[in-house]
Amino acid sequence: MSQKILIKKIRLNCRKIILNMRNILLSLTMILSLFSASAQSDEELINQTLNDYLEGGTNGEVERFKKAFFSDAIQKSVGKTGVTGMTVESLASKIKPNQKMERSTKVVSWSYAGTAATAITETEYPTSKIIDLLNLLKVNNEWKIVSRVYSRIEKGESVVSSVPLIAAKADPKAKGKTTAATTPVKKKPVADDGW
Repeated sequence: MSQKILIKKIRLNCRKIILNMRNILLSLTMILSLFSASAQSDEELINQTLNDYLEGGTNGEVERFKKAFFSDAIQKSVGKTGVTGMTVESLASKIKPNQKMERSTKVVSWSYAGTAATAITETEYPTSKIIDLLNLLKVNNEWKIVSRVYSRIEKGESVVSSVPLIAAKADPKAKGKTTAATTPVKKKPVADDGW
């Protein structure tokens, strides 16, 4: 075999190897981006559920509010008579359709693993706050709130955690900046309004 033919065969083999490697790298990149997109999608879906809950209630969008919950979600709090419960339907019935409530809301934190998530939200009214501790499950590719425990606290109080909580500022000018949760204030008695 002549040297020229041998060189041509080597070049052809090198091109084939390079094309195969390129295809392998493209395939790996696509697979990795699918995993990344999946995690991003879960994050977006969790945030969407939390926003449906918070904004739906604030803006009087009853169906949007109810959409955030699993059909038999449980809700518990402590009232004057001890632990009390409420159905999603009962809570939704307190929302005045298409009437904006005088309150502000924010997601304090959330985390998830697999098909389970937990979130802390804060709803601030003129004289107090409600802190929600929410558990979510991924059901049929949708994140739904399956349980809610909540507490009414004074406006100056905040969530106490074993780890520092970081919450993004609501101000759009503060994009990318975060502030740590405030130090808890000594608890004052709060009137039970049946909420």
